[in-house]
Amino acid sequence: MSRREEKSALRRRMSALRDGIDASERRQASEAIARRVMALSAWGRARSRLLFRSVGSEVLTDRLIADTLKARVELILPRVEGPEEPMAFHVVRDLQEDLAPGFAGIQEPIAERCPERSIYDLDFVLVPGLAFDRRGGRLGYGGGYFDYVLNLRTDLVESGSVVAVAYSTQIVETVPLEGWDVEVPLIATEHELIDMRKRSV
Repeated sequence: MSRREEKSALRRRMSALRDGIDASERRQASEAIARRVMALSAWGRARSRLLFRSVGSEVLTDRLIADTLKARVELILPRVEGPEEPMAFHVVRDLQEDLAPGFAGIQEPIAERCPERSIYDLDFVLVPGLAFDRRGGRLGYGGGYFDYVLNLRTDLVESGSVVAVAYSTQIVETVPLEGWDVEVPLIATEHELIDMRKRSV
């Protein structure tokens, strides 16, 4: 089996596993995950935070988005124009007025309403995914959108200002990686904060 086939098989398995988590359990776990993220020094010192709106069975990010808006920190949400285009980054101030269904039906910033920011304006990046391992390996959805960000912002990766969020059931022994995949420094689950910076070499 090729590396690409391994990743596709793992995506299917982990997507089904995550979809099987009970809705109330998902809410409770997401609340615990949000508390772990908000306790990080990188969260507190960031002046702009790239977050994402949860879809399907992803970890719920509502609490993190609300905290960012309340703190008057710039809430940056991604916008994708198409499968071959990198993400654009926009400041969102009002979730009711500033968002509309975009690529793949996901709620995204309305470009005409929301100021655009450079990838180099980001102070903190929250990362979704389907599977992670304890070395920081991450399996995304196959679009490469967040890998693009992490490849350009290695400073954020190295400073611990990139955090992946996942349910504990999404942690696997090994995620198959390819050359462009970037390991994440921190993974917040409902049970623990996995910090790759503390692992022995």
